[in-house]
Amino acid sequence: MKKSLFTLISASAISLAGAVSAQDVTLQFWDNQQTESGLSQFQQEAIDRFMAENPDIAVEVTTIPYPEYQQRLLTAVQGGNAPDIATLDQIWVAAFAEAGAVADLTDKASASGLSRDQFFGGAWDSAVVDGALHGVPFNVDVWQFSFYNADLFTAAGVDPASISTFEGLRAAAEALTGDGQFGVGLFGHRGEDTVVVVNSFIFSNGGAVLAEDGSCALNAAPAVEAMAYLQDLAKFAPDGILNASSGTMRELFLNGSLAIEFWPALEQPTLQASDINWGFVNGTAPQGKTPVGTFGGWNLAIFESSEHQDAAWRFIEFMVREDVNGDVVDLIPANKTAAEAFLAENRQGPEEIMTHLSNANPRPLSPRYLEVADIQMTLYQDVFSGADVQAAADEACSSIDALN
Repeated sequence: MKKSLFTLISASAISLAGAVSAQDVTLQFWDNQQTESGLSQFQQEAIDRFMAENPDIAVEVTTIPYPEYQQRLLTAVQGGNAPDIATLDQIWVAAFAEAGAVADLTDKASASGLSRDQFFGGAWDSAVVDGALHGVPFNVDVWQFSFYNADLFTAAGVDPASISTFEGLRAAAEALTGDGQFGVGLFGHRGEDTVVVVNSFIFSNGGAVLAEDGSCALNAAPAVEAMAYLQDLAKFAPDGILNASSGTMRELFLNGSLAIEFWPALEQPTLQASDINWGFVNGTAPQGKTPVGTFGGWNLAIFESSEHQDAAWRFIEFMVREDVNGDVVDLIPANKTAAEAFLAENRQGPEEIMTHLSNANPRPLSPRYLEVADIQMTLYQDVFSGADVQAAADEACSSIDALN
């Protein structure tokens, strides 16, 4: 028996619809709202282009603000009014799949030639549940890149390349802290940005949140070592990090009082528009290890209740095509060929970003993900409060394992 979605997903996520004239098939497509008016210009152009290429299919679009989106989808599924297609946050896919709400796309992908090697591997993996594909990656980003203030580094005599290692980052943070200036923008509020940044340090140390068998791995040595490292690093961060977010640290970075902030590549347009002389490196790992970031992004899924799954699949194929994908995303295209072109045109250091995206891991593929993440938030706040890391991790793992 399929479990109820409401038992699988915590409610956290109205709509403006773009209507088109009815044709042979009318698809209902729901998407995360990217602009105050709903669809961006580029999204609307892509929809119009799809309908021009597929005159037998009309697409009606509903855009929903992120805080309301998940709840709106839950209500629609429970009421039998789910859309044909929707973008799903990577962290929602497992729960919708386990509940039988979204279609298995494995055979459609195989028949059309869509495969993992065309996309960033970790993004593709975020849509695979129990060996079956339940979505296709649409857009991506990765936490964290370490953005730095080049002028502050020069003044302190710190080599920016050094902050790619645990050892170098700590030394740099210490050298860059003092006289109202802070070395690192660590933050620890109860938010997903806290989770993904701490995860990236854990992943880079060879750790995991969940083991392959689904049990908690946060109390294993690699994760504990990474959290202990961050606990020590926090002395070089601004006060009050338990109530601080990534946005808080962005403001400090932009006013010149913070030397290093942890953000995805999404930050670059803001920095490009600023007066800060900045650069970045691909995350942070112990000497000799490769930094591994944490994926964020969205997948395109078809709902099981759709009466137009073949037409919906044609729409997905179109939206992830290399000549289309880069024109419709607000993050980075999930199609690697499209991503290369997008990054070359829009981001500094495109080759470095491609490398970090290729190495990144998805967050745990658990139908109870939001509950797991809530436990992680408590753990990370305990760590930043100075708790014994091993004891706090043991307690968190007891709570996570009790979910199963």
